[in-house]
Amino acid sequence: MKKSILIIGLITGFAGYLPGADTLNLKLVPDRDVLRRGSPQEMIVKIDLSAIAQKQKSRRTPLNIAVVLDRSGSMTGAKIEKAKQAAIQLVDRLASDDVFSLVTYSDNSEVLVSAQRVEDKAGLKRRISRIEPGGSTALYSGVKTGAAQIEEYISAKRINRVMLLSDGLANIGPSSTRDLRGLGHQLAQKGIAVTTIGVGDDYNEDLMAGLAEASDANYYYVKDTEKLPEIFAKELGELQTVAAREIIIEIICPDGVKPIGFVARTEKFENRKATVKLSQFTIGQNRSLFFRCLVKNEAPEVARVKVRYVDELDGGNEQSVSEVVRVRFTDDETLAAKSVNAAVQAENELLMTAIAKDEALAEADAGNYADAAKKLAVQADALKAQYQNASPSVRIQISNETDNLLFRSKEFSDGKYSPSSRKALQWESYGTRNSK
Repeated sequence: MKKSILIIGLITGFAGYLPGADTLNLKLVPDRDVLRRGSPQEMIVKIDLSAIAQKQKSRRTPLNIAVVLDRSGSMTGAKIEKAKQAAIQLVDRLASDDVFSLVTYSDNSEVLVSAQRVEDKAGLKRRISRIEPGGSTALYSGVKTGAAQIEEYISAKRINRVMLLSDGLANIGPSSTRDLRGLGHQLAQKGIAVTTIGVGDDYNEDLMAGLAEASDANYYYVKDTEKLPEIFAKELGELQTVAAREIIIEIICPDGVKPIGFVARTEKFENRKATVKLSQFTIGQNRSLFFRCLVKNEAPEVARVKVRYVDELDGGNEQSVSEVVRVRFTDDETLAAKSVNAAVQAENELLMTAIAKDEALAEADAGNYADAAKKLAVQADALKAQYQNASPSVRIQISNETDNLLFRSKEFSDGKYSPSSRKALQWESYGTRNSK
């Protein structure tokens, strides 16, 4: 699935002030709102969150960015040169009240630029330009050192982000996906998100995606090193247009409703309650979560959802918004059938594509290429069946994703599965699961 890259320069304000408008809009949409009496019934609930598209802001929130750059021996040539170019261009786009630090890692990690306000851009760029490759890949140490630099200036009044770039396998220090996921969770608790950028076909995509997902950050697969400056610019553009951050979504189901679980997410319900934490929303961004539940005992209220967040368009004040999902019950089967929201079911099926891709990757990793191909083909058929039910925008996504699933399925069938195709498939799954 192709994803477009938007380059956004330094943004200092946003036009179109909307007095009294919530920065985050919460909408709960069930896949049906009339249920038949007599037996427990499963339903899907869509939690739709969208950030306001336009609102005046006198100044953007200052950034606290640590670039963690792999300078191991495999980064020779165009890789290191484009990485340096990307970092230099990032410095050019930062403001004087932003904080920047740079950590490189090979056999060990080294603080090349300690955390500081961006007041001497020429000096910062000179240090970046002197980076030379050589050595192994102490990735875990690099991330920890970068996070330590972030903590020098960490503040609730700053957006704190580590940007990790690597082209190889972590081979010094902790190096498992579990290790890096754990580190990501630890940093997320401190308000630090870790964006990961994997370059080429030799890095561990499960590790890089796991680290980013643990802190609800972005993950990029970059096959063409020429795109590195573009990726850095996209990431910076998002950070410069943050509308809300530290988002906490709380879902509570009452007696009579049994939560089954989220669709394509790792969070769990306990005692009919669940919490989902998201790092940020940019201006105009939309993200959706889906969960399934079993409604019994004619419970008219299916779930209560409360969202708390730091409003960056209102001076960093904490705001909250709440909604309730309700259903009605009937003995009329026709009335119940008419209440089905087929568009929600179509969107849910699109999300199921991420699960199908993950399952196909697991089959392929075990050498079961025919089974991997079949899983993707079956999911393509399931998506096709939902095409007519979808909204116009979702129809476009379904059409593109169906073609992509069939293409990936054929790769497995034709024996053309490769490290590159695995990374692409996993990257697509990550984007779908996390609304990225």
